[in-house]
Amino acid sequence: MITGKSSEKPRRSLFRRINEWLHLWLGLASGIVVFVVCLTAALWVFRYEVWYFTEPYQRVEAQNQPFLPPSALMEKAAAFAQIKEGKPVEFTGITYGTSKKSAIVNYKPGEGKFYSIYVNPYDGKVLYHKTGPSPAEAFFIFVRSGHRFFFLPQKIGSPVVGASCIIFVITLITGLIWWYPKKWTKSMRDKSFKIKWNGNWKRVNLDLHNVLGFYAFLVAIALTISGIVYSFDWFDKGYQWLLTGKATASHGHSDHHPHSDTTITRALYSQPADILWQRIRNDHPGELGRLNISFPEEANDPYEIAINPEDGTIYRTFNRFFDRNTLKELPSEESRKFEEMSAGEKLYAMNFDIHVGQIYGLPTRILAFFASLIGASLPVTGFIVWWFRGKKTKTGKKRKLPESPISVT
Repeated sequence: MITGKSSEKPRRSLFRRINEWLHLWLGLASGIVVFVVCLTAALWVFRYEVWYFTEPYQRVEAQNQPFLPPSALMEKAAAFAQIKEGKPVEFTGITYGTSKKSAIVNYKPGEGKFYSIYVNPYDGKVLYHKTGPSPAEAFFIFVRSGHRFFFLPQKIGSPVVGASCIIFVITLITGLIWWYPKKWTKSMRDKSFKIKWNGNWKRVNLDLHNVLGFYAFLVAIALTISGIVYSFDWFDKGYQWLLTGKATASHGHSDHHPHSDTTITRALYSQPADILWQRIRNDHPGELGRLNISFPEEANDPYEIAINPEDGTIYRTFNRFFDRNTLKELPSEESRKFEEMSAGEKLYAMNFDIHVGQIYGLPTRILAFFASLIGASLPVTGFIVWWFRGKKTKTGKKRKLPESPISVT
């Protein structure tokens, strides 16, 4: 009869050993990329707010009067552009925002160039001539390059980031399995859900890895999976098929827009942009978040109007198309409103807003910001846990291997 307790720890199961091995080595392999992707994601979250407050020409004072029609705004913009360019210009589109935002008239001064003229939508006054990115915009273009491509050429960087994000999902899952307490005692609950700030630096680092990783798990998973969509077409199609039962390229945007009737070569209406603008305003009364009218360039191009009922998100945006000469509306799959979609189609349409944390405004942006910061911290704290495992302490004794790091990435 054995009366004493065995000093040997029970051997971990094969599943546990494989799980921990995957977590460790996959985390080490992808850590640097995940760190850059998550850190740049945290910066990217508030890009619109930074642009809005550092670019005063985007803002106007709301007035108790309607916006001027496109022709009136373009007349003011055309006179300004002709002075700047020394010749008449052809506009490619016009964008209206909310009552507190300026309107934007776009034109191409040459091949591969796109300029914008910001005007006050109430009186047509020219506010700014934009010929390139602002300093804040240039900064976020740099940030996006790190987030999407790890500062590499797109063809190389996009799959590198996408593969690292897939690994990140695996390490988050294996980390959660490793974190899961074997016993739900008070001591284990404290270790799993609380950071022991009065512990030594190794304990604090371990808790930052374990506890913050657990709390950020669901948000980090959502942000990561929704981002992989933009790295791999096969993932995009598979994800869309899983949600909607169908798959299209370019994240749901059809490559087959309706075309204008080329047998009609003469426009039947003068001021077509005004007519279409008024038609849209009649169909969608009240303040819109964004209304963009893209003008046809080729003979078979239609007028394309993007309508977003809200400001700050894009998932409710839908497009309407009109023949360039007859202004007859052309049917398109992209003309369906968000309310007309199935549950799976709605979730797929919300993918970008979920990914950047803007799905429910400021609260979810703040949530995405902190989840991204935690995601960036996990490779750092995880590497420290791994590097110091088994290292001798000042007393000459080896430190025990931590039992449950949540994620090396």
